[in-house]
Amino acid sequence: MLAAGSVLVRDGLAWSDTHIFSPETLGGAWFDLSSGSLRLFQGLIERIAPWLWSYGVAPVLFVWAAPVFLILGFALVWQFRRETRRRFRPARL
Repeated sequence: MLAAGSVLVRDGLAWSDTHIFSPETLGGAWFDLSSGSLRLFQGLIERIAPWLWSYGVAPVLFVWAAPVFLILGFALVWQFRRETRRRFRPARL
């Protein structure tokens, strides 16, 4: 959820600076963080199945990053939530 917040702040600052809304994509965020690993991943996928990069992975990398990070954040919070234990109290007679 922090990643989604940072992407939203980045998008908001870019919009206020340029007055053009250009949201950060997953591929753009990955390229900014580590362009070498993105190129390595692309080469690996294209060696295995060239059609998979064009029709499977590349379209996913053009998705707006903020909602994806937000959904992943909520899924992780839900998955690792603490269960509340109910205490058994016997009925008073």
